Amino acid sequence: MISTPSTLDPVAPHELGRGPLARAALIRAGVQVFGENSLASATTREIAQLAGQNISAIAYYFGNKEGLYFAVAHHICDTLVERLGPLLDEIEAQLRQGNCEPEVCLQLFGRLIGASLSTHQEMLTVTSIVVKEQMHPTQAFDILYEGCLERLHQVGARLIEAYTGEPPGQQETVLRFHALLGQSLAFRFARETIVRRAGWSDIGPEQVALIERVVTEQVCDALRGLRWRRQGADPR
Repeated sequence: MISTPSTLDPVAPHELGRGPLARAALIRAGVQVFGENSLASATTREIAQLAGQNISAIAYYFGNKEGLYFAVAHHICDTLVERLGPLLDEIEAQLRQGNCEPEVCLQLFGRLIGASLSTHQEMLTVTSIVVKEQMHPTQAFDILYEGCLERLHQVGARLIEAYTGEPPGQQETVLRFHALLGQSLAFRFARETIVRRAGWSDIGPEQVALIERVVTEQVCDALRGLRWRRQGADPR
C-alpha cells in the first residue's frame, strides 16, 4: 500500500473545521494530479498545494494517498452517474414495459451514446484515470466498474437485444455495445488528433454538436444493419 510521507505538518484547527469543503478540494485536486500522473508518481504535496490545503489533511480525511485515489474513483462514479443516471433510469423503465418499439430503442441508443460523448477539458483527466485503470487495474477499477461502468454496459446491451431481437446475455452483444460505445469514447481518448486533423483551435459547442451528430448517425446505422441481417427486416 502506498502511504503519504511520514513527516507531515499538523492539521490546523481551521482546516478541520472546513470539513467537507477541504475534503472536496482535495478530491478535485486529486482528479487533476492523478489524471496527469500515475498513482506512484503523484505526490501528496502537489495535491495538497493545488487544493490549498495542509498536506496532513490527506492523512486526516483519507488515511493515505491510496485512500485519496479511491475517493477520486468514487467521485468519478458520482460524476458519471449524475451525467448518465437519469437517462439510464428512463431506458430501464422503457425496457421493463416490454415490446419496446424498434424506433424507440434506436432513438434511446443514440441518446445514450451521445450522452457518453464528452470532450470538455475538465473530463480529460477523468478519462485519463479511467483509461489507466482499464489498462492496469487496481482496486479502484472495482469501484469504477461496480459504481457506473457495469450498469452502462448492461443497459446498452439490453437496448441492442431489444432492437435486434438478439437472445439476452450473449457475449457477442456485450462486445457489440463496447465497440459502438468506443466510437464515442474515441473523441476523448484521441481529442488532440481530431482537433489537429479537423483544423480546429479547440472543441467548442459547435464542434461538439457536429461530433455528436456524426457518432450518433454511425452507431444507429450500424444497429440498423445488424437488425436487418438478424431479422431480414427493413433496416430503418
